[in-house]
Formats: sequence, structure tokens, C-alpha cells
Amino acid sequence: MRQAGTIIASITVSVALVILILSFAIDINKVKLPSQANGTHTGYPVWHPPVSGTDKEEYAATIIYSVVLMIVAGFYAFKWTNFDAKTNSKLLTYFVDREVNKVPTIEFDRYLASYCLVTSLTGIIYYLIDIGKIWSTVGILHNVNEIIIMVSLHHGGRISSNSFMPWLILYVLFAGALSLYLEWPYDALWFKVQGLCSDYALVIQFTRLYFNTRKEYGHESHQRLFDPERTRHDNTSGENPVLESDTTEDRAFGYFRPDYTLLLLVLASSVHIIGNIFSTIWIYKLSSYLIFSFTYCITYPLYAYFVYLDTHTVAIPPAQKYIILPDNSTPKVYLVTVSSIFLSLLTAKLGVLNQ
Repeated sequence: MRQAGTIIASITVSVALVILILSFAIDINKVKLPSQANGTHTGYPVWHPPVSGTDKEEYAATIIYSVVLMIVAGFYAFKWTNFDAKTNSKLLTYFVDREVNKVPTIEFDRYLASYCLVTSLTGIIYYLIDIGKIWSTVGILHNVNEIIIMVSLHHGGRISSNSFMPWLILYVLFAGALSLYLEWPYDALWFKVQGLCSDYALVIQFTRLYFNTRKEYGHESHQRLFDPERTRHDNTSGENPVLESDTTEDRAFGYFRPDYTLLLLVLASSVHIIGNIFSTIWIYKLSSYLIFSFTYCITYPLYAYFVYLDTHTVAIPPAQKYIILPDNSTPKVYLVTVSSIFLSLLTAKLGVLNQ
């Protein structure tokens, strides 16, 4: 029954996608192409028209602020994953697939940390030269990280396919070449659409991850926060804390449901896509780019906070720290893919209609 529902949904979205693509073809000669602004520091044409709004300093400050937060988030996310898994095995979380294969989430956490740092680099270039062809040579790395995250989830939490790297290189060459050599505004439209595809796919996959795990664990609290700096107190003697005999249980406190951490992934990816929607639809408003930049101040610290909770919680026996991966069968993958493409093109279509 579920398989039939997936097939019906796939057909419906596919038909809607075809209609949407045809609508682009019909409107291509009716839409007035926007003029192209020049970069603040380089003078080269950039991927947006001249925008209305006078507070450019506020906009620049928001970009710098987001870069600082992303660097800090990435640094600490990497730091939190740097612990001895053998002596702190209770801190490990495991991805579990349909075949009950278990893979530690540490590698996934490091992908998120890398995602923060790489995106901070794109933010620095964004501030210096604005978004355009030159920026795309670095901006493509942001999309690469999103693909790595999604592929790792598809493969059970770890990228094990030897063919992945050639395909990734092919994507970089193909997507980068179109961004460099298409004329305005198709270069910007192409980069935006393919970037939105991965953004929407992340939201969908993280949401599926959340509901799968929530369904498995129910409404009980199975985890406690672990503080490695918290000392053990000897309640019987009343003496000072005894550091030598610290145990995991002594330094665990607070209770919460394990699926709550996954809500951070859903929230982070959703905030990111909201910012992208604003900057895609309202391309003449400085406020939309301001919102877009500010969402980075929220999204990437949330990813880092997920890493913190993932590496600083212990399960309450007999429960274990599991994240239940969604079904990665071909019909499901197709539905997620075609839905992401449809939502991406729909967002672009709304931007075209708002000219």
C-alpha cells in the first residue's frame, strides 16, 4: 500500500513538474529580463539587478556577522567530534538502516562541521565580490557539501561507494561550466535552481529522518545530557568532588527525547531555504537579501548545536542512541528528487512572475 502511494505521488509530482517546465517555455518571450548590477568592489556584473534600499552598511554587517558565526560553529563542531570513541562509547550515536546495519554518526557530524566552514568561505567571497560568476567558483563548494551530506545518509551514514568521487567531480565541472558560460540571467537562474534543489532535498530528508526516529522511540525520554567537565560527588561522605572516580552516570543530567536533536536539522535546513526563497522571489528588494544573509546566522549554529547534542548525550539503558534512516528504495529516492526539482523550479517561477 505504501509503495502504491509513493508511485502515485511520484506520478503526480512528475506531471506537475512537466507542466511547470512547459510554463517556463511559454513565458520565456513574455518576461522582461532584469538589468544586471555591478559588484561593489570589482565592478564586474553580478547575479542580481540593482536593488532598492539605502542601508548597505547593515547588509554588509549581516554578511560579516554570519561569517563569524559560521566559523565559530564549524570550529566547535569539529572540536566536539574529537573524542576517544573507545573510552567514550556511550556517547556514540548510530545510524540504523532497514537492514539494521549500524554506522556511527561521527562522520556525519564532521560533514556538518565542514559544511559550516566551507559556507563561511563562500560568505567571505560574497562580501568581497558579491554573487556572480567569480563567486560561483567557490560557491559551488557549498552545494558540494550538501550533496555529501545527502549521499552519506543514502548510504547509511557513511559514503562507501568508490564511484561517488568521480560523479561529484563531474557535477562540479558540469554545474560550474554552466554557471560560468551561460549568459545573464540564465547563469544566475541555473545556479540558483540547482542550489535550491539540494536545499529542498535536505529539508525533505531531515524531516523524514525526524519522523522515522520519532516513530521508533515514541514519546519517552531515552537520553541524558553528558557534561565531561562535571565532577562526581560522593553523596555518602559529603566530601569534595572526587575527580578520579568520575563515571558517565555521575556526569549525566537532564532528560529529553532523542528525536528532539533531529528537529534542529529540520529547523536549520528550513530556515536556510526560507532565506533562499526570499532572495529568489523579491530580487529587487535589499531587505530580501538581508533576510537571506541573516538566516545563515541561525542555520549553521543550529547545525553545530546538533553536533554538540549528538556528541554529549548518553542513552538511558536499555535504550541506545539510534537515528533511524528513512527508506532509500528507488521509488522513494525518485520521489524526493523530483519533489526537490519541482519545488526549486516553482520558487524560480514565482521569482519570474514577480518581475
